[in-house]
Amino acid sequence: MASKGSDMKRVSAVVLAAGTSRRFGDDDKLYAEFDGKPVLRHVLDGLAALELGQVLVVSRAPLEGVAHIVNPRPEDGMGRSLALGIAVLKPCEGVFIVLADMPLVVPDLYRKMAVALPGHDIVVPVHNGQNGHPVLFASTCFDDLRRLSGDHGARDLVRSGRYRVRHVEAGAFILADIDTPKDLARLRPSGTRTD
Repeated sequence: MASKGSDMKRVSAVVLAAGTSRRFGDDDKLYAEFDGKPVLRHVLDGLAALELGQVLVVSRAPLEGVAHIVNPRPEDGMGRSLALGIAVLKPCEGVFIVLADMPLVVPDLYRKMAVALPGHDIVVPVHNGQNGHPVLFASTCFDDLRRLSGDHGARDLVRSGRYRVRHVEAGAFILADIDTPKDLARLRPSGTRTD
């Protein structure tokens, strides 16, 4: 898979945005202001720049102007949201599983991961030996992804040994999610968006 924009249309993205955000307090962290716009909008704008085949958001409630599917039982965990998204995804060669609370992920990382996919089933970004997000799954994984449930997500697939996993080096932003107001404040300073 070449790095040309047209080739990015062969892959899609499922954005996991149905979490209950309990640790963030009464507000919805995905709509918290971050560098001039909501956290979720940063994530979606980064994906829009890639011209992917499809971007689908799995949410707790209907969203305007965004392709989405509602998870009626978000308390069932991330695995359930992921399975719902994969189940309705249009045919594609691979899918990025994207966390909606990670506004610092840069478009170039998605391109780098897409280039690394041929010959592998899963591409995982890594920083200082620690796996991060997003994760790219080839269509060979889709059946297993559709069967996920609970809160484990797809981590067990990566560790299972059944799939050919490729790791690509990335910046610390692949570990920078927002769970609490302190996380939001810590990530806000300019200059944190680096490769």
